Amino acid sequence: MLAAVCCALLALVAPFVAAPDALVDVRSTTTQAATPAPGDPTPGPDEVAPTVAPEPSAPGTPTPGTPTPGTPAPSEPGVAPSDPVDTGAPAEPEAPADPDAPVDGTQPPVPADPVEPPRVEPPQASPNALPDAPEEALDMPAGADRFELVEPGSAAPGTVHCYGDSLLTSICPSIAANVPGRSVENFAVGGSTSTAIAANAGAYVLRTPAAVTIPASGPVRIGYPTGAPTTEAEFGTFTGRVSIGGVSGVLVHSPGNGFDWRFTRFEPGAAVSVPAGAVISSQTAMRAGAASIIWAGTNNVHDVDQVLADVQALVRQHESRSSEPYWVVSVTAAWGNATSIYGVARSQINAELERRYGQHYVPLDEYIGNGAIADSGAVPTALDREWIASRLNPPVFHAASDWVHFNARAQSVLGAYLAKYVRGELTLAQARAILVPSVSSIAVSGWYGSLSVRGWAYDQSDLYAPLAIGITIDGRWVATTLANRASPELHRYGVPSGHAYHWSGTVSGGTHEVCVVAVGIGVGGNAYPACQRVTLKGVVPQGDMTIVDVGGGTMAVVGWAFDHANLYAQIPVGVIVDGRWHVGITAALESPYLASYGVPGNHAFFAGASPGRGSHTACVVAVSPTTGVNELIGCRTITLR
Repeated sequence: MLAAVCCALLALVAPFVAAPDALVDVRSTTTQAATPAPGDPTPGPDEVAPTVAPEPSAPGTPTPGTPTPGTPAPSEPGVAPSDPVDTGAPAEPEAPADPDAPVDGTQPPVPADPVEPPRVEPPQASPNALPDAPEEALDMPAGADRFELVEPGSAAPGTVHCYGDSLLTSICPSIAANVPGRSVENFAVGGSTSTAIAANAGAYVLRTPAAVTIPASGPVRIGYPTGAPTTEAEFGTFTGRVSIGGVSGVLVHSPGNGFDWRFTRFEPGAAVSVPAGAVISSQTAMRAGAASIIWAGTNNVHDVDQVLADVQALVRQHESRSSEPYWVVSVTAAWGNATSIYGVARSQINAELERRYGQHYVPLDEYIGNGAIADSGAVPTALDREWIASRLNPPVFHAASDWVHFNARAQSVLGAYLAKYVRGELTLAQARAILVPSVSSIAVSGWYGSLSVRGWAYDQSDLYAPLAIGITIDGRWVATTLANRASPELHRYGVPSGHAYHWSGTVSGGTHEVCVVAVGIGVGGNAYPACQRVTLKGVVPQGDMTIVDVGGGTMAVVGWAFDHANLYAQIPVGVIVDGRWHVGITAALESPYLASYGVPGNHAFFAGASPGRGSHTACVVAVSPTTGVNELIGCRTITLR
């Protein structure tokens, strides 16, 4: 009788026995983690420097790095995209073709180090040319010593002063454009060393080295001033609006252009005799009520100690004159890559500036390689990525003259970035958070020894590049994969391409801590989302069972069981009725309902028992021949007629 109803009962109860929500798709456990290729090597100092061609100006010629139509804007800071949506398929690349690729398919190498750092110095149109409008001489207080320091007055509320070299000279106007309602005075001078910058800001009081007579008109040579902390050669070139003996004019030292500490008064007047030791008062000195942007420039970056001393003098001068904020900007890339003497010096300077000035520090060099390209609306090219990897300014930002100075695109985006600090919208802590990759929380799930880890991650420095994802379990590195799967949930935030990841693997049963690191691109750090803890069953048999009353005090025990250690094995199961061993059988009957979950073969079972009318309990234990582990797959109680 039992044999006659066997097949009918299995067909009847199969939908009730199989619990799809409790089944794990074992096919997902075969996913292999993708290992990214190593990053581009940093060029050595012996490599040949490229020749940077002028920016194209012909109509219809694309500007390097310009995005193609339809390129989405970068994501907005502070907007948290939703949790990842895994489609299971790698995303199609969406990055447009490289607009900067040379016609012959070759690319210039990353620049190497010159023997000596070139001097960045703007040419003078004529001996008396002055880029800025003359400043009126300050009135002399009655009874004052006409050869003592002439103090500039207080600045208007909201005034911001820019102190730096030619890099800040070109960017300061963009800062002004992004801080409406505030007066921004550009006191940065091209070709200046950090010492010359400090002197222009009034941090060093220069004095005449010898007696001199300022003529009624025309220039006069005064010689190398006393009061400077360096030799004349180390001081470098100088252009400053100053007052000597109550006479306002411009003091220029530029031997390459034929100027040797030459002072030219702004307005004709009576000749004035000035003794040795008279103060050369800077008319662009820091003033009360003004905020200061301090940028040491790149013209003496190799002299680490002097640059740090000059910045310290600038900060002390600001603090002694004004209660307004100040910002110390990092030194940007110049003259060599990260492993060159200039790159090493730059790193030392920036690390010390951040240590000394904390929240006053602006990591502009890091922003250039991590976020600025996307913020400018450009798409990084392969060559941009190579230069960023070498800690150099990407070609999309290169001026036509050289790779140290910035083109209009860079001036605009860097000025807008610095303006955020001036407006109080960005701090060092916030900037640091932006420089690391953006990541989702870790989604962890698992069942019967199978663990699945999902999420998304992207880097502002290159919105089209997939990030390497490292996964650790209980502090042990287990896998590396790529965040390159489709991530449509990020597209509405302006993040193109695919940045989701999904890794699956086998782990032992128990509680585990799963951690992930998203490896940042170029400059900036890595991201470490919060670790997750998950409790899993080990690699044990899985199954389900139920009881059917067939009448006359007889019941049928039916179900399915398979072994996660060997999906093809037909494993033994034991049937226990009312706490006593009843029978051992093999789960080998047809089980097509398991195939949709990736479980091959036949794994159903059937057993009959006649314990008589009344209430009875039947339990089933599955046995793994591979691991020797027994697993109780269920117990049911029934009242037999």
